[in-house]
Amino acid sequence: MDSSFTPIEQMLKFRASRHEDFPYQEILLTRLCMHMQGKLLENRNKMLKAQGINETLFMALITLESQENHSIQPSELSCALGSSRTNATRIADELEKRGWIERRESDNDRRCLHLQLTEKGQAFLQEVLPPQHHCLHQLWSSLSTAAKDQLEHITRKLLTRLDQMEQEGTVLEALR
Repeated sequence: MDSSFTPIEQMLKFRASRHEDFPYQEILLTRLCMHMQGKLLENRNKMLKAQGINETLFMALITLESQENHSIQPSELSCALGSSRTNATRIADELEKRGWIERRESDNDRRCLHLQLTEKGQAFLQEVLPPQHHCLHQLWSSLSTAAKDQLEHITRKLLTRLDQMEQEGTVLEALR
């Protein structure tokens, strides 16, 4: 059975046969990573949709759940999600509408607002996390523990290199 990646791989092989200096393996590995990320996101979004939530709301709940006292300031949520404060407000509005969070004034400073995970929000997470964990176990069961450790090491190494290249402006320099 062909994989969903087969057409891309065939195209790359064809290009490599026509261009001697074509960096086949580097492009193949990059495209494999991108293809796998797309498949991971697609499957994750299907699962979350079936559970009545999207990735952004889910990550906001997980962020709140992982805080001491299950509470966070809106600006901290914005930072944790990598979104604007305006978008974090929309996210908080939706979570509050579903009864998963409450907005509370700080005990120390009434001007300071905190988003507090409710019991209903905690119960929702307890309901949706086990099926997600099961799905992840199924996915990653195709790799041994040693292979997962090796993949983690390699992925972290590449991520470090990407961060370095971003800081150095390497990508932009290559375009000049």
